[in-house]
Order: sequence, then C-alpha cells, then structure tokens
Amino acid sequence: GIDVQIYQGSYDDITGWLKTGAVELGFLSNSSAHDLDFEPLYDDRLICIAPPDYQPRRPGVVRAEELRGQPFVSQQSDVDADIQSYFKKNDLHVNSRCYIVDDQSMIAMVSCGQGLAIMPELMFRRGTDHSGCQVLRLEPAATRSIGLACLARGALSPAARQFAARARAYAASLRQK
Repeated sequence: GIDVQIYQGSYDDITGWLKTGAVELGFLSNSSAHDLDFEPLYDDRLICIAPPDYQPRRPGVVRAEELRGQPFVSQQSDVDADIQSYFKKNDLHVNSRCYIVDDQSMIAMVSCGQGLAIMPELMFRRGTDHSGCQVLRLEPAATRSIGLACLARGALSPAARQFAARARAYAASLRQK
C-alpha cells in the first residue's frame, strides 16, 4: 500500500524538493548536500569520454592539461558540481559546444564528434551503451561521493528507512565489483 514516486532533476532541484518536503530522500553528491543530512554511499570515479578518433598521448588515459582548448559537451553547472569542481581545480576553461542535461544525450553527442565530456564512471557500469566513445581515465584522478540526503535521518518514515537500507546494500554490492 505504499506509493513510490521517483523524480529526476539537477542537484539544485533535489535539494529544493527535500527542503520543501516534496521528497523524503534524494541521491546527491556530497558537494551539493550542504546543510542536509547526508550519508555517503559510493565513491564514483570521474572519467573522460572521447569520440572514437580522439588520440590521447597515452592510450586509455588523458591528463588534465590535454583537455585545454578541446571542444566539450558539458552539463549545466547545477547538474554536476563535481565536474565543474574538476575544471576549476585543474584550471580548465572549457570550450563547450553544447550543454546537455541527460547523460545518454551527452554520450551520443560525444560519439558523433561534438567534443569530449567528463562524467561519472558509474554511467558505464551494468551494460551502458557507450556508442563507440572511448572511456579514458583522468589524471589527476577525481571522484564524487554520492549518497542519500534528507532533512533528518531520525525523522524518516518507515518506508523511507527501508529504501535507505536497500540503497546501502546496493552501494555495497557496487563496491565489491
């Protein structure tokens, strides 16, 4: 008798929904959780995806300085703050040709040669079609910590507590692979 509704949005959207009570739990990056009660579940490595014809200096790896001056397919800054942080930390001022919200659209734009992109490695687990894109390791490496956010863990409904327990178990299974 429990009605579960799933919403997809930017980190800002999820934070807003939590604060207004529209949702009890949200998946966020720790960099976007701010003053919310946040439980880290999984450290997800960031990767670079590139068109099939891109040639990094070392196969399978791209250094941050190699990304300077390259065309990029980007997400809006409120969609993935961790990627924006990587750009800032490595003094990368990217030349974005297009701005995408959906990960699959980003992969499609990269595969047809519109530029490079940085995205979470988790997108490429469990049979994700990367449409011929190269998946390159970033140097220096970067991760995002994703987890569950809420207003207060002690105030969660029984159903939300059960969902959180299942999310913890799923994250633990990902770490074992």
